[in-house]
Amino acid sequence: MLAGAQLGAATARADGAGAARATPDRLFVRPGDPRYDVLRQRYNACIDVRPALIAACTRADDVARAVVHAQRLGLPIAIRSGGHAFEPVSIGEGLVLDLSAMSSVRMRRDGHLAVGPGTRLRTLLDATLPDGRLVPSGTCGGVGVAGLALGGGYGFFSRAHGLTCDALVEATLIDATGARRSTRDEPELLWALRGGGNGHFGAVVELVFAARPAPPTAHKHRLRTRELDTRRARALLEAFAAHAPALPRTHFAAFVLNHRALTVLVFATGPDEEATVRLLGALRAHGASLQTTPARPLREALRAHEGQPGPLPFENASAGLYEDATALTTLADAAIETVVSTPGLLLQVNTLGGAVDDPAAAAASSYPHRGLPFLAELQTYWDRPADRAPRVAAFGRVMAALAVAGVRRHYVNYPDVRIPDPLTAYYGASLPRLVALKRRLDPEDTFRHPLGLTTA
Repeated sequence: MLAGAQLGAATARADGAGAARATPDRLFVRPGDPRYDVLRQRYNACIDVRPALIAACTRADDVARAVVHAQRLGLPIAIRSGGHAFEPVSIGEGLVLDLSAMSSVRMRRDGHLAVGPGTRLRTLLDATLPDGRLVPSGTCGGVGVAGLALGGGYGFFSRAHGLTCDALVEATLIDATGARRSTRDEPELLWALRGGGNGHFGAVVELVFAARPAPPTAHKHRLRTRELDTRRARALLEAFAAHAPALPRTHFAAFVLNHRALTVLVFATGPDEEATVRLLGALRAHGASLQTTPARPLREALRAHEGQPGPLPFENASAGLYEDATALTTLADAAIETVVSTPGLLLQVNTLGGAVDDPAAAAASSYPHRGLPFLAELQTYWDRPADRAPRVAAFGRVMAALAVAGVRRHYVNYPDVRIPDPLTAYYGASLPRLVALKRRLDPEDTFRHPLGLTTA
């Protein structure tokens, strides 16, 4: 087992974030500073916002001082950790708290992992998997762990171990006055930070997670088919929806329809069971070819899913959460024909369920979408500027059709400024309680963004 000092050193090397502590004259970055355009850049290349000021924070004291400075200037505050937000929610025209250099993973004496908010998922995985432990999370290597956890956080290990926010046991936050708050003293704050979204109550400067045991290996099943029409694509989605919820908890599945091509991935960290055989058989009966990858060391198996480095031009949004296969017909009717007829448009349906639906986790967190085994997302990418307008238009048609069809539950980590009544869609029954905490901790709406909670 790695000692705490060894673990911290390993993650510092892996992340490569700026190690130099910010001095008073280098904390604040203004337009014209050589660092300005680098720090304002987001993973989504379509986001082009010019903040008045960026605070390049490397420690909690920097964050506190920057918050006080913003208050003096009357500037609203946005918070960036990994910079992967699909909408401009981690950047604004006021002051941006850039926490990306606050990257660390430290093992505490109680066995929990203390993690800096700017730590990227690849760093977290590299630090914990050699020790046989993991924090259940996604796989996109550049995503910041704070943004992921505060909005819920799902991935290959969610069905076995729950959401990322379910593993969060403690957090430290800088509030709108520049004061530190700990969830050890405020259990309501811990409830809110477990899935209640980002950038509402203050800047989280440390997260503490209970690590789960990491399986040593993983194997994969991939089913592929091409030249789909709307009828076949819908039939394959129906087959997937009918069988995927019964998979073992050690298995995660994703249905990825990319224009006229379909890939279904089953990522498994335990033995296949009869339910796995039924899913694979149902999809093969509709013409999908099967490729099975033998078991590999877990870290090696995950590397293929780390994603591309950014920035990239794209649109991406939640396409709803669904309670069963019947509910997914709403998604099929609204989306499949447009996706199949539009190059560069992609519909993905991911499996939740399992440990995500643990009643104890539901009671302890503000994440509102338990009991819904399917999470869908809509994406479009382009390389040529000429492709942007038609793909964005098709993307908008699908999102509008989902709204008309009554899809009202959405995942906050896939934000979209166009959805109706977004706060209810993202936070559901937790919304009144979250707003009450916002009024207590940030009554002047110092921390704000286009999809943020407000005290109004």
